[in-house]
Amino acid sequence: MSTPIESRSDTIGPTLEHDDKGRTDAVAHLGIAGANIEKLPDLHGFEAGIAHTRNELLVFFAPESHAIVLSGTLIPVPYDTLRSLAGSRAHDLAPVDGIRGMFVRADNRFQVVYATPDGKAAVAARMWGAAGQDITKDQIRGIPGAVPEISISGASSDANEQSEFQGLSGGLIGIPSAPEVIMFIDPQCIYSMKAMHILQPAIDAGKVRLKIVPLSLLDYEDNGASTVNARAMLSLPANEMAQAWVNGRLNPGLAAPEPDSGENLARNTRIARQIGLTGTPTFVWMHRNGGTGRLDGVPTDVATFLTSVSQ
Repeated sequence: MSTPIESRSDTIGPTLEHDDKGRTDAVAHLGIAGANIEKLPDLHGFEAGIAHTRNELLVFFAPESHAIVLSGTLIPVPYDTLRSLAGSRAHDLAPVDGIRGMFVRADNRFQVVYATPDGKAAVAARMWGAAGQDITKDQIRGIPGAVPEISISGASSDANEQSEFQGLSGGLIGIPSAPEVIMFIDPQCIYSMKAMHILQPAIDAGKVRLKIVPLSLLDYEDNGASTVNARAMLSLPANEMAQAWVNGRLNPGLAAPEPDSGENLARNTRIARQIGLTGTPTFVWMHRNGGTGRLDGVPTDVATFLTSVSQ
């Protein structure tokens, strides 16, 4: 049976969800307005489930503590076997809540893999905390080349990078006079929608304008639905893209995608790779001094985010 997670007005800012024992609860924090959680049978010591709305879906795994959640794909191979096969290509991560993990690199591609509690399987996944923070990014930050550093407070940016951003395809939401921020999303990403709901009051108040740029990063766990929905979004007029996504009106099955939607999606993906994007949502903006600001993940301090955007 599905249990609805109600939208709460106090979710703006660095709030945490707690269970009836007072523990921070990352599973409860998965909810966005109108979302449901469906429990699946436990797998290898993890609680498993699906968080979904009409157009967003997230398969997750959580330890009994609910201190974190993993979003990704189960690998039916013992973790230690995978670690042995990875050899020198793998970098062991510091355990979080007792969960071991490794960063595996193959040329310019990488994957983060976590052990299940019983060690008999693994999960290729991203780890999130109870406040929606990207724990995986923090874990791999110290690995050379794993996470390009672009400061939220402003870093230098050359003209070529700013020119590349002009080639992004997406939809705008917010008044033209507000500071503009590029928001990379996957239409199927529940955290992208969570961030959108958190920022909606600031958009309505004219404090920020978002350019919503669709990507398709979750095809591996949603059987290609990310690409289908991203192309459906890119087939709409620019002034309709964002609202169609936010309001659940993409309806990709009603019409064939526009021929250039695939090319536009590929260009978005290429630019995202050039800036080292590893997940959604990711926010990028230009400061008045020509520097670049960046925030990966759901904004947990909206006031600080808006202050940086306006500088």
